[in-house]
Amino acid sequence: MQSAAEELLSLGIGGLQLTPGLVPTEGFQDWLEEKQISVRTHHGFSWRRLRAKVWSDNGDCVVNSNSIHPPLKNHPCAKLWDSRVKLGDYHHLILETMYPEYCLGNGEEVAWAMDLGLQLAVDVSHVYIQLCQGAMSENVWRRLQEYEGLQELHVSSNTGSADIHQPITKDTFGLDWVKERSGDGIPVILECYLHKLSLAQRTEQVEQWN
Repeated sequence: MQSAAEELLSLGIGGLQLTPGLVPTEGFQDWLEEKQISVRTHHGFSWRRLRAKVWSDNGDCVVNSNSIHPPLKNHPCAKLWDSRVKLGDYHHLILETMYPEYCLGNGEEVAWAMDLGLQLAVDVSHVYIQLCQGAMSENVWRRLQEYEGLQELHVSSNTGSADIHQPITKDTFGLDWVKERSGDGIPVILECYLHKLSLAQRTEQVEQWN
């Protein structure tokens, strides 16, 4: 985990998102604190194992990450999701806009989340999937772009059919909007699979953002 972090930080980026699936490294957390690296944790990230459980069967969020995926529609807690959201149980969480198969995976549910004032992490690649699959209307997307409850912005590319975390290009859906909204101080997470790219390709991704 630490060696991968060092490689990414050498590109001059402003911080790291730590995600589930990263192999734990002893002393990594202390190293980040010593270097004063800005870090945001995501979903089931754990300092001690590959991934942590996020949702209990009764709908409790059992991690303390900066941003969280809502549960899958087939998760045991999904049937409790609406009622617990309405009770305000998740207003302290930053919930990511997802794609069909997840809660907050369609435009109706995203609009509902905005009506309730939930804090959102908008992943524009997920929005693109929703739009391409007819799960979100252009009206909801326009409303989401102006929503004041945005706490994170995630960006990568895909073909509109699956969340494959491809490198960004100048034509990546939502990229210009993400750059604009980042001016409000909202953290931006570049979520293409950098570990699959060469150093030159990684550098190009950072330059594409800048």
